[in-house]
Amino acid sequence: MEKVTDEIKNVVQRLLDDDENFSGWYIEKELEKIGIKVSRMTISNLRNKRTTLGNTKFETLEGLYHFAKTHENINKE
Repeated sequence: MEKVTDEIKNVVQRLLDDDENFSGWYIEKELEKIGIKVSRMTISNLRNKRTTLGNTKFETLEGLYHFAKTHENINKE
């Protein structure tokens, strides 16, 4: 189970670190389209390390993970 948790955190962290390609606004709007609410403030707090992934609500983490997995191949060209 710990291996899965680490994988989720790593995928989400890569997304958060890629603010050049994925703005908080873009992530928020894309998740909104599929019914997941994650605010730009939450994304900003995670990016600036004001909030840790370990302290983030499961629903938020799940949404960010889903977004990251569906967009992970965009910049691998």
